[in-house]
Amino acid sequence: MTPVKVLLSIISLFLVLGVMALAYPEDGIHIGDTTLRYPKLSQVFEKAETTTDSAGNTIKVEQIDPEDAIRQMMEETKAKQFAAFSDSLKYYEDFFREGRTRFDLPGNDLTWFDRFFQSLQQAKKDSTTIHVIHYGDSQLEEDRISSTIREDLQTEFGGNGPGMLPAVMHIPSQSTTQWNNGNLQRYIIFGPKEEHATHNRYGPLAQVGELNGSAVIGVKKREGRKDMFPHVGGYSTIKVLSGTKGSLKLKLTYEHEVSEIVGQNADGTPKIKTKNKKETAPDPTVEKFTKLNVYTWKLPDTTSNIKIYLNGRTEIYAISVDGAYGVAVDNVAMRGSSGTVFHKIDSQLLAESYKAMNAKLIIMEYGGNMVPSMTPKTLDWSKKLITRQIQSVKKANPDADILFIGPADMAKQINGRWQTYPGLGITIKMLREVALENGLAYWDMHRVMGGEGAMIKWVKKSPALGFTDHVHFTRKGASYMGDLFCSSLHMYYDYYQFRDRHNLNDTKLKDIRKYSKPADTTKDTNKQSPNAEGADR
Repeated sequence: MTPVKVLLSIISLFLVLGVMALAYPEDGIHIGDTTLRYPKLSQVFEKAETTTDSAGNTIKVEQIDPEDAIRQMMEETKAKQFAAFSDSLKYYEDFFREGRTRFDLPGNDLTWFDRFFQSLQQAKKDSTTIHVIHYGDSQLEEDRISSTIREDLQTEFGGNGPGMLPAVMHIPSQSTTQWNNGNLQRYIIFGPKEEHATHNRYGPLAQVGELNGSAVIGVKKREGRKDMFPHVGGYSTIKVLSGTKGSLKLKLTYEHEVSEIVGQNADGTPKIKTKNKKETAPDPTVEKFTKLNVYTWKLPDTTSNIKIYLNGRTEIYAISVDGAYGVAVDNVAMRGSSGTVFHKIDSQLLAESYKAMNAKLIIMEYGGNMVPSMTPKTLDWSKKLITRQIQSVKKANPDADILFIGPADMAKQINGRWQTYPGLGITIKMLREVALENGLAYWDMHRVMGGEGAMIKWVKKSPALGFTDHVHFTRKGASYMGDLFCSSLHMYYDYYQFRDRHNLNDTKLKDIRKYSKPADTTKDTNKQSPNAEGADR
């Protein structure tokens, strides 16, 4: 029996005794020559004021008040509980305060991730899908970093598929093969001017495919990588996000495995042959917004190979390839971008896209392209520009949490030696300030790598974690960085579960800290709140 249950049992007993003492007649109950008496509640706890020792001496004994006895028992029970929780709480808070891979949180509020974690859990319960949109620069090309985060979250919370993909894939992905042919023209907002559209309707991937006639888009799980990303296949929910202007007709075909008995084995068991069967899906359902149409297929079978046939004249903003429920992680790599394009995208279209995709976490990983030209003179202008981007995304999706990932360590040759870029430190400081001031969490990739000079060491590792340009990660380095990110996120999720499991709100957490600290300790470390993880490590 737990200390709390023992305490409740004792208190219940006292209440019963008290009620009986109040209800019983003071002069007792007379039965013939016999009188039954019941002591008053105070007499139940009352100890004799004097007693006699073995030598016959009279000894004074202190009288104990029943309320004091109950209070003392409650304090002892609380002390035992706090002793059990304080070690776990210290374990988490030491990491949140000093861990190299920790997140910097607005106001040091360790409950910042709670809303996102609740969305992840709810998606699993409700059989719905939430999207995590991972924006960034060329560090994300080929689905690097994002693919590791995706696989980790889908393993934990359910989900399949690569998430949102552009109509025209410009840089091949390491996890998904995508191709297209026909009358599709790609325009992007983050590239050179000749690649810009004549409008600002770019959608959630900061690009648009203009359809003028017929086209085919194929999506297939990439094979031959030792099944590094098992959850990136197994699609069952396919969406096409298109414009409302013009016309669009769609058809979807997919392959799935079927088994049939083709004979009998020598031991008498059925001989089964498995083959791929091509199916044509029924017409999609359509959800209409003001500037967005969303076509959805819910397939009766899972597949890792689809073809979408398009015909008409309209704009295609994204193809979303997901599982039946869980989490999807969308990789949006913008080569050469500093993330200063969001305020230029049609805000209503962006908002409708986020809503249609149920986007609950938006990651903005930028800063590396700012570093070479960053000086104290350009700092204020850069800060205002990044603030504008954050506010544009927040306005488009107030229901999502936004996490900013700052630049990694990066080096260039100065006087014949590889050295960290001089502008890196002030860039990181500025980005962290902007993020926290606007209510975003911040993850410091530079600190995570090991600080100044870390990229030089990563390039020299075997196998190398950084390219010889001393700016970009290799695939192995990107995967390692994704693992570090996920490990840190899991610490916060464990802490979320710890608080939830033990129903620890702000008041209880403060009491536990008070119990575990010396009486003269006045320094308050991290701010805290209800719900979450990890006591039972």
